[in-house]
Amino acid sequence: MVQNGSGGVMVEDSRPARTARGAVWGRALLVVAAALVAGLALVFHYFGWTSIPGNACGGRYSPCPDGTAPTILLAFLCTFVGLGLVGWRVARLTELRPGKALPAVLVVTGAVLALWPGWQAYAWMRGPVVDRAWVAPVDRPGSVKGVGDWVLDGAVVRARSDGLTSYGLADGRERWSLDAPVRGSACAMSDTVTDGVGVIAFGREDAPCDTVWGIDTASGRKLWERRIKADATFGRPTDGRLAVDSGIAVALEDTAVRGYALRAGDPRWTLDLGEGCAPVVASAAAGRTRMVVQCMDDAGSAFRSLQLVSLDSATGKHVRRTALPAESHWETAMVVSARPFSLWLKEKDDRGTDAVLSFDEQDRLRGSVKVSGRQEDLSLIPYPEQGFDARPALRAAVVGDVLVTAAMKPGEVDPGAVSGYALDGGRRLWHTGANGPVTALTRLPENRLAVLAGGRIHTLDPRTGHLAEGPLIREGADDVAVAAQLVRGPDDGWVLVNPEGTGVTPPLLGFGN
Repeated sequence: MVQNGSGGVMVEDSRPARTARGAVWGRALLVVAAALVAGLALVFHYFGWTSIPGNACGGRYSPCPDGTAPTILLAFLCTFVGLGLVGWRVARLTELRPGKALPAVLVVTGAVLALWPGWQAYAWMRGPVVDRAWVAPVDRPGSVKGVGDWVLDGAVVRARSDGLTSYGLADGRERWSLDAPVRGSACAMSDTVTDGVGVIAFGREDAPCDTVWGIDTASGRKLWERRIKADATFGRPTDGRLAVDSGIAVALEDTAVRGYALRAGDPRWTLDLGEGCAPVVASAAAGRTRMVVQCMDDAGSAFRSLQLVSLDSATGKHVRRTALPAESHWETAMVVSARPFSLWLKEKDDRGTDAVLSFDEQDRLRGSVKVSGRQEDLSLIPYPEQGFDARPALRAAVVGDVLVTAAMKPGEVDPGAVSGYALDGGRRLWHTGANGPVTALTRLPENRLAVLAGGRIHTLDPRTGHLAEGPLIREGADDVAVAAQLVRGPDDGWVLVNPEGTGVTPPLLGFGN
Protein backbone atom coordinates (compact mmCIF):
# COMPACT_ATOMS: atom_id res chain seq x y z
CA MET A 1 0.00 0.00 0.00
CA VAL A 2 1.13 3.59 -0.75
CA GLN A 3 -0.24 7.07 0.33
CA ASN A 4 -1.25 9.52 -2.37
CA GLY A 5 -0.74 13.32 -2.32
CA SER A 6 -4.15 14.12 -0.78
CA GLY A 7 -3.49 11.77 2.18
CA GLY A 8 -5.56 8.85 0.84
CA VAL A 9 -4.39 5.23 0.63
CA MET A 10 -3.81 3.61 -2.75
CA VAL A 11 -3.63 -0.23 -3.15
CA GLU A 12 -0.87 -1.55 -5.49
CA ASP A 13 -2.02 -4.19 -8.03
CA SER A 14 0.13 -7.39 -7.51
CA ARG A 15 -1.53 -9.53 -10.20
CA PRO A 16 1.09 -8.88 -12.88
CA ALA A 17 3.85 -10.03 -10.49
CA ARG A 18 1.96 -13.18 -9.58
CA THR A 19 1.29 -13.85 -13.25
CA ALA A 20 4.99 -13.46 -14.05
CA ARG A 21 6.01 -15.88 -11.30
CA GLY A 22 3.41 -18.41 -12.50
CA ALA A 23 4.74 -18.14 -16.03
CA VAL A 24 8.30 -18.80 -14.80
CA TRP A 25 7.20 -21.89 -12.86
CA GLY A 26 5.21 -23.19 -15.83
CA ARG A 27 8.14 -22.81 -18.19
CA ALA A 28 10.45 -24.38 -15.59
CA LEU A 29 8.24 -27.48 -15.42
CA LEU A 30 8.33 -27.72 -19.21
CA VAL A 31 12.13 -27.66 -19.05
CA VAL A 32 12.01 -30.57 -16.59
CA ALA A 33 9.65 -32.47 -18.90
CA ALA A 34 11.93 -31.87 -21.90
CA ALA A 35 14.95 -32.97 -19.88
CA LEU A 36 13.07 -36.12 -18.88
CA VAL A 37 12.79 -37.06 -22.57
CA ALA A 38 16.52 -36.45 -23.00
CA GLY A 39 17.17 -38.49 -19.87
CA LEU A 40 15.19 -41.38 -21.34
CA ALA A 41 17.57 -41.23 -24.30
CA LEU A 42 20.54 -41.71 -21.97
CA VAL A 43 18.82 -44.62 -20.18
CA PHE A 44 17.82 -46.36 -23.41
CA HIS A 45 21.29 -45.90 -24.90
CA TYR A 46 22.91 -47.45 -21.84
CA PHE A 47 20.61 -50.44 -21.49
CA GLY A 48 20.19 -50.97 -25.23
CA TRP A 49 23.87 -51.24 -26.05
CA THR A 50 24.91 -53.05 -22.84
CA SER A 51 22.17 -55.65 -23.34
CA ILE A 52 24.01 -57.08 -26.34
CA PRO A 53 25.97 -60.12 -25.03
CA GLY A 54 29.60 -59.99 -26.10
CA ASN A 55 28.87 -56.88 -28.23
CA ALA A 56 27.31 -59.15 -30.85
CA CYS A 57 24.01 -60.96 -31.08
CA GLY A 58 21.37 -62.04 -33.53
CA GLY A 59 20.54 -65.26 -35.32
CA ARG A 60 19.25 -68.63 -34.10
CA TYR A 61 22.18 -69.49 -31.87
CA SER A 62 22.82 -66.14 -30.17
CA PRO A 63 19.59 -64.15 -30.11
CA CYS A 64 19.39 -60.61 -28.80
CA PRO A 65 17.12 -59.84 -25.85
CA ASP A 66 13.64 -59.07 -27.14
CA GLY A 67 13.79 -55.37 -26.30
CA THR A 68 17.20 -54.63 -27.78
CA ALA A 69 16.11 -53.22 -31.15
CA PRO A 70 13.15 -51.15 -29.81
CA THR A 71 15.31 -49.80 -27.00
CA ILE A 72 18.04 -48.60 -29.35
CA LEU A 73 15.48 -47.06 -31.72
CA LEU A 74 13.81 -45.25 -28.83
CA ALA A 75 17.24 -44.10 -27.65
CA PHE A 76 17.92 -42.28 -30.92
CA LEU A 77 14.35 -40.94 -31.12
CA CYS A 78 14.49 -39.56 -27.59
CA THR A 79 17.95 -38.12 -28.29
CA PHE A 80 16.80 -35.95 -31.19
CA VAL A 81 13.45 -35.05 -29.71
CA GLY A 82 14.83 -34.50 -26.20
CA LEU A 83 17.69 -32.23 -27.26
CA GLY A 84 15.37 -30.18 -29.42
CA LEU A 85 12.82 -29.80 -26.64
CA VAL A 86 15.46 -28.91 -24.04
CA GLY A 87 16.97 -26.19 -26.24
CA TRP A 88 13.55 -24.73 -27.03
CA ARG A 89 12.20 -24.78 -23.46
CA VAL A 90 15.40 -23.40 -21.92
CA ALA A 91 15.32 -20.51 -24.39
CA ARG A 92 11.70 -19.78 -23.46
CA LEU A 93 12.53 -19.89 -19.75
CA THR A 94 15.47 -17.49 -20.01
CA GLU A 95 13.18 -14.92 -21.67
CA LEU A 96 11.48 -14.50 -18.29
CA ARG A 97 14.30 -15.59 -15.95
CA PRO A 98 17.77 -14.90 -17.36
CA GLY A 99 20.66 -17.01 -16.02
CA LYS A 100 22.29 -20.43 -16.41
CA ALA A 101 22.06 -21.91 -12.92
CA LEU A 102 18.29 -22.56 -12.85
CA PRO A 103 18.08 -24.18 -16.32
CA ALA A 104 21.04 -26.43 -15.46
CA VAL A 105 19.38 -27.56 -12.22
CA LEU A 106 16.11 -28.20 -14.03
CA VAL A 107 17.78 -30.23 -16.80
CA VAL A 108 19.63 -32.40 -14.28
CA THR A 109 16.41 -32.90 -12.31
CA GLY A 110 14.54 -34.07 -15.40
CA ALA A 111 17.35 -36.45 -16.39
CA VAL A 112 17.40 -37.99 -12.90
CA LEU A 113 13.62 -38.39 -12.90
CA ALA A 114 13.94 -40.38 -16.14
CA LEU A 115 16.02 -43.17 -14.56
CA TRP A 116 13.19 -45.14 -12.91
CA PRO A 117 10.58 -44.99 -15.72
CA GLY A 118 13.34 -45.62 -18.28
CA TRP A 119 14.50 -48.76 -16.46
CA GLN A 120 10.92 -50.03 -16.09
CA ALA A 121 10.19 -49.42 -19.77
CA TYR A 122 13.35 -51.24 -20.81
CA ALA A 123 12.64 -54.19 -18.49
CA TRP A 124 9.14 -54.49 -19.96
CA MET A 125 10.43 -54.46 -23.54
CA ARG A 126 13.33 -56.79 -22.80
CA GLY A 127 11.47 -59.49 -20.92
CA PRO A 128 13.06 -61.79 -18.31
CA VAL A 129 16.78 -62.56 -18.58
CA VAL A 130 19.39 -64.51 -16.65
CA ASP A 131 23.12 -63.88 -16.61
CA ARG A 132 26.05 -66.09 -15.80
CA ALA A 133 26.37 -66.14 -12.01
CA TRP A 134 29.28 -68.57 -11.61
CA VAL A 135 31.48 -70.93 -13.59
CA ALA A 136 33.09 -74.13 -12.31
CA PRO A 137 36.85 -74.46 -12.93
CA VAL A 138 37.76 -76.17 -16.19
CA ASP A 139 38.56 -79.88 -16.19
CA ARG A 140 42.17 -80.89 -15.71
CA PRO A 141 43.90 -82.74 -17.22
CA GLY A 142 42.72 -81.73 -20.65
CA SER A 143 42.32 -85.32 -21.86
CA VAL A 144 39.22 -86.09 -19.74
CA LYS A 145 35.59 -85.93 -20.85
CA GLY A 146 32.30 -85.93 -18.99
CA VAL A 147 30.37 -89.20 -19.26
CA GLY A 148 27.22 -88.36 -17.25
CA ASP A 149 25.81 -86.79 -14.10
CA TRP A 150 23.52 -87.39 -11.16
CA VAL A 151 21.31 -84.54 -9.97
CA LEU A 152 20.85 -84.47 -6.19
CA ASP A 153 19.18 -82.14 -3.71
CA GLY A 154 21.38 -79.05 -3.86
CA ALA A 155 24.24 -80.67 -5.78
CA VAL A 156 25.14 -82.35 -9.04
CA VAL A 157 27.66 -85.17 -9.33
CA ARG A 158 29.46 -85.05 -12.66
CA ALA A 159 31.21 -88.22 -13.80
CA ARG A 160 34.32 -87.85 -15.91
CA SER A 161 36.42 -90.52 -17.51
CA ASP A 162 38.86 -90.24 -14.56
CA GLY A 163 36.41 -90.12 -11.64
CA LEU A 164 33.57 -88.20 -10.00
CA THR A 165 33.18 -84.64 -8.76
CA SER A 166 30.31 -83.14 -6.77
CA TYR A 167 29.41 -79.46 -7.22
CA GLY A 168 27.04 -77.28 -5.21
CA LEU A 169 24.16 -75.97 -7.30
CA ALA A 170 24.16 -72.62 -5.49
CA ASP A 171 27.74 -71.57 -6.23
CA GLY A 172 29.42 -74.32 -8.27
CA ARG A 173 31.99 -75.02 -5.57
CA GLU A 174 33.49 -78.48 -5.44
CA ARG A 175 32.15 -80.53 -2.52
CA TRP A 176 34.12 -83.71 -3.07
CA SER A 177 35.98 -85.67 -5.73
CA LEU A 178 36.80 -89.35 -6.15
CA ASP A 179 39.47 -90.66 -8.51
CA ALA A 180 38.95 -93.63 -10.80
CA PRO A 181 41.07 -96.76 -10.33
CA VAL A 182 44.63 -96.56 -11.63
CA ARG A 183 44.48 -96.56 -15.45
CA GLY A 184 40.73 -97.08 -15.23
CA SER A 185 38.16 -94.97 -17.08
CA ALA A 186 34.47 -94.57 -16.27
CA CYS A 187 32.51 -96.64 -18.77
CA ALA A 188 28.99 -97.00 -17.31
CA MET A 189 26.83 -95.50 -14.57
CA SER A 190 23.34 -95.93 -13.19
CA ASP A 191 20.74 -93.58 -14.61
CA THR A 192 19.46 -92.68 -11.12
CA VAL A 193 20.51 -92.46 -7.48
CA THR A 194 18.51 -94.38 -4.86
CA ASP A 195 18.79 -93.80 -1.10
CA GLY A 196 21.84 -91.62 -1.69
CA VAL A 197 23.76 -94.34 -3.55
CA GLY A 198 24.81 -94.36 -7.18
CA VAL A 199 26.68 -97.07 -9.07
CA ILE A 200 29.47 -96.54 -11.58
CA ALA A 201 31.74 -98.93 -13.51
CA PHE A 202 35.33 -98.59 -14.76
CA GLY A 203 37.47 -100.41 -17.29
CA ARG A 204 40.96 -100.22 -18.76
CA GLU A 205 41.88 -99.50 -22.36
CA ASP A 206 40.76 -102.36 -24.64
CA ALA A 207 39.56 -104.28 -21.59
CA PRO A 208 36.15 -105.14 -20.16
CA CYS A 209 34.07 -102.63 -18.22
CA ASP A 210 34.21 -104.90 -15.21
CA THR A 211 34.94 -102.91 -12.01
CA VAL A 212 31.75 -101.70 -10.29
CA TRP A 213 31.69 -99.22 -7.41
CA GLY A 214 28.87 -98.21 -5.11
CA ILE A 215 29.17 -94.49 -4.22
CA ASP A 216 27.72 -92.53 -1.32
CA THR A 217 26.76 -89.42 -3.28
CA ALA A 218 26.58 -87.19 -0.18
CA SER A 219 30.17 -87.75 0.95
CA GLY A 220 31.87 -89.16 -2.14
CA ARG A 221 32.90 -92.28 -0.22
CA LYS A 222 33.31 -95.57 -2.08
CA LEU A 223 31.02 -98.01 -0.30
CA TRP A 224 32.00 -101.21 -2.11
CA GLU A 225 33.73 -102.66 -5.16
CA ARG A 226 32.85 -105.75 -7.19
CA ARG A 227 34.24 -107.37 -10.33
CA ILE A 228 31.81 -108.61 -12.95
CA LYS A 229 32.21 -110.77 -16.08
CA ALA A 230 31.90 -108.24 -18.85
CA ASP A 231 32.41 -108.86 -22.55
CA ALA A 232 36.00 -108.19 -23.54
CA THR A 233 34.84 -106.04 -26.46
CA PHE A 234 32.78 -103.84 -24.16
CA GLY A 235 35.23 -101.04 -23.47
CA ARG A 236 33.73 -97.73 -24.58
CA PRO A 237 31.39 -95.74 -22.32
CA THR A 238 27.76 -96.63 -22.84
CA ASP A 239 24.47 -96.32 -20.99
CA GLY A 240 22.07 -98.81 -19.47
CA ARG A 241 24.62 -101.30 -18.10
CA LEU A 242 23.89 -100.44 -14.45
CA ALA A 243 20.70 -99.66 -12.53
CA VAL A 244 19.60 -99.10 -8.92
CA ASP A 245 16.24 -99.83 -7.33
CA SER A 246 14.69 -101.06 -4.06
CA GLY A 247 17.97 -101.46 -2.20
CA ILE A 248 19.52 -103.38 -5.10
CA ALA A 249 22.23 -102.50 -7.62
CA VAL A 250 21.79 -104.30 -10.94
CA ALA A 251 24.78 -104.98 -13.20
CA LEU A 252 24.71 -106.50 -16.69
CA GLU A 253 27.38 -109.11 -17.45
CA ASP A 254 28.19 -110.75 -20.76
CA THR A 255 25.52 -113.48 -20.50
CA ALA A 256 23.96 -112.86 -17.08
CA VAL A 257 22.57 -110.24 -14.71
CA ARG A 258 23.70 -109.75 -11.12
CA GLY A 259 22.09 -108.06 -8.15
CA TYR A 260 24.05 -106.57 -5.24
CA ALA A 261 22.98 -105.00 -1.95
CA LEU A 262 22.88 -101.31 -2.77
CA ARG A 263 24.74 -99.98 0.28
CA ALA A 264 26.81 -103.01 1.32
CA GLY A 265 27.58 -104.49 -2.09
CA ASP A 266 26.90 -108.08 -1.02
CA PRO A 267 25.87 -110.43 -3.87
CA ARG A 268 22.12 -111.08 -3.70
CA TRP A 269 21.23 -112.97 -6.87
CA THR A 270 22.35 -113.98 -10.35
CA LEU A 271 20.17 -114.63 -13.39
CA ASP A 272 21.70 -116.58 -16.26
CA LEU A 273 20.03 -115.61 -19.53
CA GLY A 274 20.83 -118.81 -21.37
CA GLU A 275 23.15 -119.94 -24.13
CA GLY A 276 23.68 -117.31 -26.83
CA CYS A 277 21.74 -114.58 -25.00
CA ALA A 278 23.31 -111.30 -23.80
CA PRO A 279 21.78 -108.30 -22.01
CA VAL A 280 21.91 -105.04 -23.95
CA VAL A 281 20.43 -102.33 -21.75
CA ALA A 282 18.50 -102.25 -18.46
CA SER A 283 16.44 -99.93 -16.28
CA ALA A 284 14.86 -100.41 -12.85
CA ALA A 285 11.99 -98.72 -11.03
CA ALA A 286 9.28 -99.60 -8.51
CA GLY A 287 10.71 -103.03 -7.76
CA ARG A 288 10.91 -104.17 -11.37
CA THR A 289 14.00 -104.44 -13.58
CA ARG A 290 13.47 -104.52 -17.33
CA MET A 291 16.17 -105.20 -19.86
CA VAL A 292 16.61 -105.80 -23.54
CA VAL A 293 18.20 -109.19 -24.31
CA GLN A 294 19.53 -110.24 -27.70
CA CYS A 295 19.83 -113.95 -28.50
CA MET A 296 21.92 -115.50 -31.25
CA ASP A 297 21.99 -119.01 -32.72
CA ASP A 298 24.23 -121.74 -31.37
CA ALA A 299 27.09 -120.64 -33.60
CA GLY A 300 26.77 -117.09 -32.33
CA SER A 301 26.62 -115.53 -35.80
CA ALA A 302 22.95 -115.41 -36.81
CA PHE A 303 20.30 -113.27 -35.14
CA ARG A 304 17.63 -115.22 -33.30
CA SER A 305 15.52 -112.79 -31.25
CA LEU A 306 15.38 -109.54 -29.33
CA GLN A 307 13.37 -109.72 -26.11
CA LEU A 308 12.22 -107.60 -23.22
CA VAL A 309 12.99 -109.49 -20.00
CA SER A 310 11.42 -108.50 -16.66
CA LEU A 311 12.56 -109.63 -13.25
CA ASP A 312 11.98 -108.80 -9.61
CA SER A 313 14.65 -106.31 -8.56
CA ALA A 314 14.86 -107.58 -4.98
CA THR A 315 15.13 -111.30 -5.70
CA GLY A 316 16.19 -111.55 -9.34
CA LYS A 317 13.26 -113.88 -9.99
CA HIS A 318 12.39 -114.07 -13.65
CA VAL A 319 8.92 -112.63 -14.29
CA ARG A 320 8.35 -112.77 -18.06
CA ARG A 321 9.87 -112.49 -21.51
CA THR A 322 8.26 -110.48 -24.27
CA ALA A 323 9.34 -110.59 -27.90
CA LEU A 324 10.29 -107.20 -29.31
CA PRO A 325 9.34 -106.22 -32.90
CA ALA A 326 12.79 -106.86 -34.38
CA GLU A 327 14.22 -109.25 -36.95
CA SER A 328 17.82 -108.04 -37.01
CA HIS A 329 20.58 -106.96 -34.66
CA TRP A 330 19.97 -103.88 -32.51
CA GLU A 331 21.73 -100.66 -33.42
CA THR A 332 20.25 -98.40 -30.73
CA ALA A 333 18.56 -99.55 -27.54
CA MET A 334 18.00 -96.71 -25.09
CA VAL A 335 15.56 -96.40 -22.21
CA VAL A 336 13.61 -93.14 -22.49
CA SER A 337 11.52 -93.73 -19.36
CA ALA A 338 11.67 -96.39 -16.64
CA ARG A 339 8.04 -95.87 -15.65
CA PRO A 340 6.05 -96.14 -17.79
CA PHE A 341 8.68 -98.21 -19.50
CA SER A 342 9.52 -96.66 -22.87
CA LEU A 343 12.34 -97.85 -25.09
CA TRP A 344 13.92 -96.36 -28.18
CA LEU A 345 14.75 -99.37 -30.36
CA LYS A 346 16.48 -99.15 -33.72
CA GLU A 347 17.48 -102.17 -35.81
CA LYS A 348 20.43 -102.38 -38.15
CA ASP A 349 18.00 -103.30 -40.93
CA ASP A 350 17.08 -100.04 -42.67
CA ARG A 351 13.51 -101.28 -43.03
CA GLY A 352 13.36 -102.49 -39.46
CA THR A 353 12.03 -100.91 -36.28
CA ASP A 354 13.18 -97.40 -35.44
CA ALA A 355 10.69 -96.17 -32.87
CA VAL A 356 9.97 -95.39 -29.24
CA LEU A 357 8.08 -98.38 -27.87
CA SER A 358 5.81 -98.05 -24.84
CA PHE A 359 4.81 -100.97 -22.59
CA ASP A 360 2.25 -101.42 -19.83
CA GLU A 361 2.88 -102.97 -16.40
CA GLN A 362 2.44 -106.44 -17.90
CA ASP A 363 5.04 -105.66 -20.60
CA ARG A 364 2.43 -105.59 -23.35
CA LEU A 365 3.25 -103.23 -26.19
CA ARG A 366 0.90 -100.24 -25.94
CA GLY A 367 2.07 -98.24 -28.92
CA SER A 368 5.06 -97.02 -30.90
CA VAL A 369 6.20 -93.61 -32.09
CA LYS A 370 8.29 -93.60 -35.24
CA VAL A 371 11.54 -91.68 -34.91
CA SER A 372 11.42 -90.66 -38.57
CA GLY A 373 8.06 -89.95 -40.14
CA ARG A 374 6.45 -87.99 -42.94
CA GLN A 375 5.88 -84.90 -40.80
CA GLU A 376 9.11 -84.71 -38.85
CA ASP A 377 12.11 -86.51 -37.37
CA LEU A 378 12.48 -86.90 -33.62
CA SER A 379 15.72 -85.70 -32.05
CA LEU A 380 15.86 -87.79 -28.87
CA ILE A 381 19.57 -87.24 -28.24
CA PRO A 382 22.28 -84.99 -29.70
CA TYR A 383 24.95 -86.47 -31.90
CA PRO A 384 26.68 -89.20 -29.83
CA GLU A 385 30.13 -87.64 -30.08
CA GLN A 386 28.80 -84.39 -28.57
CA GLY A 387 27.03 -85.75 -25.50
CA PHE A 388 27.47 -87.85 -22.39
CA ASP A 389 28.18 -91.49 -23.19
CA ALA A 390 27.35 -93.29 -19.95
CA ARG A 391 24.22 -91.30 -19.12
CA PRO A 392 23.03 -89.30 -22.14
CA ALA A 393 21.21 -86.00 -21.67
CA LEU A 394 18.00 -86.82 -23.54
CA ARG A 395 16.03 -84.24 -25.49
CA ALA A 396 12.95 -86.26 -24.63
CA ALA A 397 10.84 -87.05 -21.58
CA VAL A 398 7.74 -89.06 -20.76
CA VAL A 399 5.07 -87.25 -18.71
CA GLY A 400 2.04 -89.40 -18.01
CA ASP A 401 1.07 -90.93 -21.34
CA VAL A 402 2.79 -88.29 -23.45
CA LEU A 403 6.22 -88.54 -25.06
CA VAL A 404 7.66 -85.03 -25.36
CA THR A 405 10.64 -84.72 -27.66
CA ALA A 406 12.61 -82.26 -29.74
CA ALA A 407 11.69 -82.52 -33.41
CA MET A 408 12.88 -81.21 -36.75
CA LYS A 409 11.58 -81.09 -40.25
CA PRO A 410 13.18 -83.38 -42.86
CA GLY A 411 16.43 -81.83 -44.05
CA GLU A 412 17.01 -79.71 -40.97
CA VAL A 413 20.25 -80.12 -39.04
CA ASP A 414 19.05 -78.92 -35.62
CA PRO A 415 15.65 -79.45 -33.98
CA GLY A 416 13.65 -76.24 -33.93
CA ALA A 417 10.42 -77.52 -32.38
CA VAL A 418 8.96 -79.71 -29.64
CA SER A 419 6.25 -82.30 -30.23
CA GLY A 420 4.04 -84.43 -28.01
CA TYR A 421 2.98 -87.98 -28.93
CA ALA A 422 0.47 -90.30 -27.28
CA LEU A 423 2.23 -93.38 -25.98
CA ASP A 424 -0.87 -95.54 -26.19
CA GLY A 425 -1.26 -95.15 -29.94
CA GLY A 426 1.68 -93.20 -31.33
CA ARG A 427 -0.32 -90.29 -32.77
CA ARG A 428 1.02 -86.77 -32.58
CA LEU A 429 -0.97 -84.67 -30.10
CA TRP A 430 0.63 -81.27 -30.65
CA HIS A 431 3.58 -79.50 -32.25
CA THR A 432 5.14 -76.27 -30.98
CA GLY A 433 7.84 -74.16 -32.60
CA ALA A 434 10.65 -73.32 -30.19
CA ASN A 435 11.95 -70.13 -31.88
CA GLY A 436 15.44 -71.58 -32.11
CA PRO A 437 17.42 -74.82 -31.85
CA VAL A 438 16.41 -77.03 -28.91
CA THR A 439 19.49 -77.61 -26.76
CA ALA A 440 18.12 -79.26 -23.62
CA LEU A 441 14.92 -80.53 -22.05
CA THR A 442 14.36 -81.42 -18.40
CA ARG A 443 11.60 -82.29 -15.93
CA LEU A 444 10.19 -79.74 -13.48
CA PRO A 445 7.81 -80.17 -10.53
CA GLU A 446 4.07 -80.51 -11.17
CA ASN A 447 4.56 -82.42 -14.45
CA ARG A 448 6.03 -79.49 -16.30
CA LEU A 449 9.09 -79.34 -18.52
CA ALA A 450 11.82 -76.79 -19.10
CA VAL A 451 13.07 -76.38 -22.65
CA LEU A 452 16.26 -74.52 -23.55
CA ALA A 453 15.83 -73.33 -27.12
CA GLY A 454 17.33 -70.40 -28.97
CA GLY A 455 19.17 -69.30 -25.85
CA ARG A 456 15.92 -68.93 -23.88
CA ILE A 457 14.61 -71.21 -21.11
CA HIS A 458 10.91 -71.88 -21.72
CA THR A 459 8.33 -73.67 -19.59
CA LEU A 460 6.29 -76.31 -21.41
CA ASP A 461 2.92 -77.82 -20.54
CA PRO A 462 3.17 -81.41 -21.87
CA ARG A 463 -0.61 -81.81 -21.99
CA THR A 464 -1.25 -78.95 -24.42
CA GLY A 465 2.16 -78.10 -25.85
CA HIS A 466 1.86 -74.52 -24.64
CA LEU A 467 5.36 -73.02 -24.49
CA ALA A 468 5.51 -70.15 -21.99
CA GLU A 469 8.28 -67.67 -22.69
CA GLY A 470 10.98 -67.74 -20.03
CA PRO A 471 14.25 -65.94 -19.35
CA LEU A 472 16.85 -65.38 -22.03
CA ILE A 473 20.45 -66.31 -21.26
CA ARG A 474 21.86 -62.85 -21.86
CA GLU A 475 25.41 -63.52 -20.74
CA GLY A 476 27.15 -66.88 -20.97
CA ALA A 477 25.17 -68.53 -23.78
CA ASP A 478 28.38 -69.13 -25.76
CA ASP A 479 29.63 -71.39 -22.96
CA VAL A 480 26.69 -73.83 -23.26
CA ALA A 481 27.52 -77.06 -25.08
CA VAL A 482 25.25 -78.53 -27.73
CA ALA A 483 24.46 -81.55 -25.53
CA ALA A 484 24.25 -79.88 -22.12
CA GLN A 485 22.13 -81.13 -19.22
CA LEU A 486 19.72 -78.48 -17.89
CA VAL A 487 19.21 -78.52 -14.11
CA ARG A 488 16.95 -76.37 -11.91
CA GLY A 489 19.05 -74.42 -9.42
CA PRO A 490 18.13 -72.69 -6.14
CA ASP A 491 16.36 -69.31 -5.98
CA ASP A 492 14.84 -69.67 -9.47
CA GLY A 493 18.29 -70.14 -10.99
CA TRP A 494 19.51 -72.63 -13.55
CA VAL A 495 22.57 -74.82 -13.94
CA LEU A 496 23.92 -76.28 -17.17
CA VAL A 497 26.23 -79.32 -17.07
CA ASN A 498 28.48 -79.70 -20.10
CA PRO A 499 30.05 -82.96 -21.30
CA GLU A 500 33.13 -81.11 -22.54
CA GLY A 501 34.73 -79.04 -19.78
CA THR A 502 38.39 -78.67 -20.66
CA GLY A 503 38.35 -75.07 -21.87
CA VAL A 504 36.05 -74.80 -24.89
CA THR A 505 33.14 -74.91 -22.46
CA PRO A 506 33.33 -75.09 -18.65
CA PRO A 507 32.02 -78.20 -16.87
CA LEU A 508 29.21 -76.31 -15.10
CA LEU A 509 27.62 -72.90 -15.40
CA GLY A 510 25.19 -71.25 -13.02
CA PHE A 511 22.67 -68.66 -14.22
CA GLY A 512 20.53 -66.28 -12.20
CA ASN A 513 18.89 -62.87 -12.20
